[in-house]
Amino acid sequence: MVFFVLMALMFGFSPVVTILFAVIGFLGFPRFVLKRMAAARQKKFLEEFADALEAVVRLLKAGMPVSEAVAMISREFTGPVGEEMSRIYDKQKIGIPLHEAALEACKRMPLTEMQMFATGLAIQSQTGSSLSEILSNLARVIRARFRLKRKIKALSSEAVASAAIIGSLPPLVCFGMYFANPNYMEILFIDPFGQVLLAGSIFWMSMGVIVMKIMINFKI
Repeated sequence: MVFFVLMALMFGFSPVVTILFAVIGFLGFPRFVLKRMAAARQKKFLEEFADALEAVVRLLKAGMPVSEAVAMISREFTGPVGEEMSRIYDKQKIGIPLHEAALEACKRMPLTEMQMFATGLAIQSQTGSSLSEILSNLARVIRARFRLKRKIKALSSEAVASAAIIGSLPPLVCFGMYFANPNYMEILFIDPFGQVLLAGSIFWMSMGVIVMKIMINFKI
């Protein structure tokens, strides 16, 4: 927030714009960074989750109990998969049923695949069904979803590149013109009406970028 406010003061924006910068720096930007970090952690989790499930299936077929199989996965896998499996096993050791511990993990890792894993454990604990078959099917579903995501990413790469070019052209042209002829662009930063025009252009450009992002963001 302090950095955003200093930037606004350095460019000589009006108090209203400075307050908006402060709100963005205090609420918007940290939330954006946290969402990116959470998305990266979830992506890394999914990349290893299918392998972890197949390892659990092999351990179950070898006669190992479910809780010990989860403990083995927590030791063998690093990153988010190992961390979540370790937390599930630790909760199970203090008396929480395994499927309830997995449901609590869904709050930390809100993914469909994790919810399916917890549901599989719940079904197995209540009906005594074959957990190895459930987890094998879940691993196949995860790999199929990954293939579909990669296919959609390849098909939408042209639209993503076009959106990136369209969204980056106005700021690049603005900075280029400012360094080429500062007097020509200074009116946007000094004159009150110029500041209004600049704020309006930033707002509508942001709306355009958001719309383009929504158009090329496919949910699977």
